[in-house]
Amino acid sequence: MATKAVNLETQRAKLERKERAILDAARAVFIEHGFDGARVSEIARRASIGEGTIYSYYESKAELMLAVLQQFWDGLTLEAEAVMASTKAEGFFDRLQSLAQYHLNTVIVNADFINLTFALRRNNSEVSVSRDHLRHYVAVFDSLFRRGQDRGELRQDAVLWQARDVFYGTLEYSARSIEMTMESDRNVRHQKPVVDQMIALFRSHYGVQHQADELDHSTMDHLSSKLDRLSEKFDGLDKRLSR
Repeated sequence: MATKAVNLETQRAKLERKERAILDAARAVFIEHGFDGARVSEIARRASIGEGTIYSYYESKAELMLAVLQQFWDGLTLEAEAVMASTKAEGFFDRLQSLAQYHLNTVIVNADFINLTFALRRNNSEVSVSRDHLRHYVAVFDSLFRRGQDRGELRQDAVLWQARDVFYGTLEYSARSIEMTMESDRNVRHQKPVVDQMIALFRSHYGVQHQADELDHSTMDHLSSKLDRLSEKFDGLDKRLSR
């Protein structure tokens, strides 16, 4: 009985390894040739299997592309969640910095595949990453932002979808700029200043001013009152000296 269970587990592991090899090879070929230019025979060759074996897993090239997209975005979601789980800082802005660093680097490293993803979404309704996969990924930011509001670190009137667009839109545009300079004669643009500026932007626009600012206002009022009293004393002294 135990031997049968081991054999089933071994068979399942072999099938999973073969499927991973297919998806890895497919991703490389899709990046190099695009969806239309990719050939299943080439994918099979790189995965070191027969072309017919691929069709035993996926009925068509479109279904294979969808599987590659799903694997990619699900993997990003798991990694982003792991980044948040491993971040020891409790404050919103420190945690946001970790997520921003992860996302920016991920977009740069995977620029070719992400560009293919969005090209498919624009041009091919048959093969496109589903909104659910994207929604699961950006939900990591959504959860963090709501947590910041619940903790009183962010303005309650802040609109989540607008903040999300600012976060991802800015980082993805910056990622393209950084990626373009990596193999050119221009000065390389670095990731850290981009992340620092993003955090400063969120802090200034969405952050809630707390006790420090209240203390500053109180201090200023106290100083203003003292200056008024000193001014009155100087006026009185000036009148006495002018007699």
